[in-house]
Amino acid sequence: MNKKSFVLIALLALMTFSAKAQWFDFTNNVRASIGLNFGSVGYQFDSHGVHPGFADFGMGACLSVGGVYLDFIYQSPEHRHAKVTPGQGNWNDHTALTINAGYQIPVLHWLFVTPVVGYSNETTGITKAYDVTAEQSRIVHKYEREHIYHHFNYGVGLMLRPFRWVEIGAIATSHAIYGNISLSLGIISPLDSK
Repeated sequence: MNKKSFVLIALLALMTFSAKAQWFDFTNNVRASIGLNFGSVGYQFDSHGVHPGFADFGMGACLSVGGVYLDFIYQSPEHRHAKVTPGQGNWNDHTALTINAGYQIPVLHWLFVTPVVGYSNETTGITKAYDVTAEQSRIVHKYEREHIYHHFNYGVGLMLRPFRWVEIGAIATSHAIYGNISLSLGIISPLDSK
């Protein structure tokens, strides 16, 4: 059984289970949150397998409204702000981007499982050591993309709400693994009545 079939069967089982189980209370999704993502993004797959050298630290943002979850995480070229020493040439660099959408399934009023699907890409290219511009008092090296690799992305996230206004989560997909922290906005849930 391939991974996509397994994810589909698991989602259908959760939906069937939620219709019968009382602890799947979808009124917990009447809320909104906005937050930041931090983690590893970018894996290139080809006929030789995974190239883990393409994974690096990325940052992004996430948004949840009424249970609908959206996020992105981006990794810029490693040498974008590097200092150049005399005689230094160009750098072989890469970038990575992942954009996901999903729905938060409330298991308990403080625990949410989020299946996600989306798009991911990695680029390879050259960061020019002596082709620079100044942005906000920083030197920025020009990055010239040579190749881009597109991927279908899928995975699952786990979100916890330990406090009324804070959500903490972790997401693992086929092309990224990252955590997030969010601020809850306008909560209308069973927590407010307690």
